[in-house]
Amino acid sequence: MIKIFKYFFYSIFLPIFIAITLALIFIPEDQAWIDCSDEKDLYRYVYDGWKVDKVIKDYKGEYPRIWLSKNDNLKALNFGWRCYYLEGAELNFKKK
Repeated sequence: MIKIFKYFFYSIFLPIFIAITLALIFIPEDQAWIDCSDEKDLYRYVYDGWKVDKVIKDYKGEYPRIWLSKNDNLKALNFGWRCYYLEGAELNFKKK
């Protein structure tokens, strides 16, 4: 039984583990993903006089987008693990 386990470990599991580890180390991260906003960003804007208008959550109820307003400016903060670069960490708009 131990010989079977050693054979499985050395011939199948270990090479797969090494291949995944090397791939994670040497394959570059996708540049299309950026860090999202965090609580410090939200507090900074609120302390600066921005008013929270609404909170929109995604379909799973996680990763909200928080809409802030100040005068004729609108700002949307994206929260989550990572944000796609087109959405960005925060979006800036003007009221019409």
